[in-house]
Amino acid sequence: MSAPDINHAMPTLEVRHLRTHFETRAGVLPAVDDVSFAVPRGRILGLVGESGSGKSVTGFSIMGLVDAPGRIVGGEILFQGRELTRMRPAELRQLQGNRIAMIFQDPMMTLNPVLRIDTQMIEAVRGA
Repeated sequence: MSAPDINHAMPTLEVRHLRTHFETRAGVLPAVDDVSFAVPRGRILGLVGESGSGKSVTGFSIMGLVDAPGRIVGGEILFQGRELTRMRPAELRQLQGNRIAMIFQDPMMTLNPVLRIDTQMIEAVRGA
């Protein structure tokens, strides 16, 4: 009897209680505050929300691309079980673009308020 393959049970990406804040002259701006989700192997997750809701900052946080005055102040980001926020920059660069990537928003594309969001997300994933 062989040992169970734990990699199939482990999500490819898991974000636990992520908090990314920006220091401003007016004080601390919590751009991402207690965000958690898991993406199982072979699945796709789309983040949808209003402008300014933290979608891009969540993506930048996962990718390790948050620049000062922003910083991740709490939570965990695990990619295939490896904690990304504790990696050295050289280790993270080996994953960026090779194993993990971000598709940046096209400012000319917007969601159509007449169509259902699920229809639009499916079209985007299929490349329609």
